[in-house]
Amino acid sequence: MSKKSKIIFPIVWVILGAIWAFAFFAFRTSYVEIFPKTPYEVYAPSDEALGGGSSAQLAVVDTAIYASINIRSGVAYPYAGIGFNLMSVNKRPAGFFDFSKYDSIAVVTSVDRMRYVQLRIWNDDPVYSKKGNPFSYRPLNYSFSATFDEVEAKAALRDFKVPDWWLAAQGLDKDDGLTFFHRGVFLEVVNGEGILRGIPDSIMLKSIRLWGVNRDFEKGMFFALGLWVVALIAFVVVLVRKKPESAELVKRMEKAAKLLKTTDRSIAEIAITVGEKSPSSFERHFCKIYKQKPLEYRRKNA
Repeated sequence: MSKKSKIIFPIVWVILGAIWAFAFFAFRTSYVEIFPKTPYEVYAPSDEALGGGSSAQLAVVDTAIYASINIRSGVAYPYAGIGFNLMSVNKRPAGFFDFSKYDSIAVVTSVDRMRYVQLRIWNDDPVYSKKGNPFSYRPLNYSFSATFDEVEAKAALRDFKVPDWWLAAQGLDKDDGLTFFHRGVFLEVVNGEGILRGIPDSIMLKSIRLWGVNRDFEKGMFFALGLWVVALIAFVVVLVRKKPESAELVKRMEKAAKLLKTTDRSIAEIAITVGEKSPSSFERHFCKIYKQKPLEYRRKNA
């Protein structure tokens, strides 16, 4: 390896490492905004389809969604609020929404009277979900406290739980721990505990966003990091394995160089004088030290 290569390689290696670090921390996180910049269909979920009497009226503007709700009697759990059809993108049918790409969710809301707001994710369950029956989808709930002031609440998706009433409806004794986050269908913001039945209330939604580690990107970056480390190891191995020329060889070639400059002896004679076995081995060793053949050296230095 040449002296120039020994300088250039470490510089390139450091630059590539800096680029890797920047890309890893800048693009590692996946991010999606459900609202306000939403391509999803907005609807007013309620328990009416389950035989309940709760209702919701929505007013959608660019920066907020206002839900006027009235919670009355209901089956299992009376609710009403704001929903997003994640399978309708820009008013066109779409596939499942993959919540498994994200780790956390944040929502900004304010309310009138209720004390809690509930986030609900409906996922398609390959066993229990039935086409045309949205309430057969598997719900995963998370409740957070809410006030009249706009407050951002954050939650990890792993903290969402299947409600007991849905498990009972499916004949399950306990939560089976399944989520099917990769098969998301709906996302809803509905009333939580502490709401007064029969008395109008409201939910104002300002934003919903999801974020998490982009695992496919992370895998690719770790693969690139492995190549980066391998390149360094290879460079070090080449340096370590490169045997420095012995002092004895250098000394003999220095003597040969002096003879080439100060005498007119033949290459064969000089080779024998400096202890080489043959002119060819002499030429090889001389080129190794002086980077040129003996005759060329003589012409330049005579």
